[in-house]
Amino acid sequence: MAERDLVSEEVEALHCIGCGAVIQTTDKAGIGYTPQSALEKGLETGELYCQRCFRLRHYNEIAAVNISDDEFLRLLTEVGNTNALVVNVVDIFDFNGSVIPGLHRFVAGNDVLLVGNKRDILPKSVKESKVRNWLRERAHEEGLRPVDVVLTSAYNRDDTLDLVDEIENYREGRDVYVVGVTNVGKSTLINAIIKNATGDSDVITTSRFPGTTLDKIEIPLDDGSFIIDTPGIIHRHQMAHFIGPEDLKLVSPKKEIKPKPKL
Repeated sequence: MAERDLVSEEVEALHCIGCGAVIQTTDKAGIGYTPQSALEKGLETGELYCQRCFRLRHYNEIAAVNISDDEFLRLLTEVGNTNALVVNVVDIFDFNGSVIPGLHRFVAGNDVLLVGNKRDILPKSVKESKVRNWLRERAHEEGLRPVDVVLTSAYNRDDTLDLVDEIENYREGRDVYVVGVTNVGKSTLINAIIKNATGDSDVITTSRFPGTTLDKIEIPLDDGSFIIDTPGIIHRHQMAHFIGPEDLKLVSPKKEIKPKPKL
């Protein structure tokens, strides 16, 4: 018991050398989480990273981190105080649960590119122009006036490369803030962009990731600007907060929806 208490006290005093977060081994979704085995190894080697920084450092993967409403609002205020392109990722199949209330008030005069994720799940019979128009109309109802609406899939290489082109077209040399609520596939989408962007002519440089902090990750672009991944905010109107994991699998499709043929 005494040994366990000693470890707990020791963990409370340890910080990730990548982002400065207090190391903890209990909350996998929380900031500063690292598995107990990784903690012990880090203490031996003197290189102690939280799991988020470890994945970023060794696999170029960005792990989602959830923050409180107040922290997220502070981050949005920061976005509004900068000249940047805001990429707002939403879930095509759960717009109400993935829209950020009042986003238009925080982004100030910055351009917003609305990205509808999970395009690959749409039936092939659905006209994507109608989906884009629907998303634009819903965004207008929320007070948001996006410069464009793009449909994409984090699991389709061509889609992610097309999205990179759209971002490059609208950012005009500015930084890019990627915002979204949890469970919309934002981090998966960014990881796919990083993975698929190769060669000197591509927008995103994946060789190094400076500026890793507790509330955002700055990914350097070729011209000295950054694409900034922000933590996902918990939206309490999402379907995931109302139904159990098994039921969620039934209402959250993972592959193309195929309408039943008419009898």
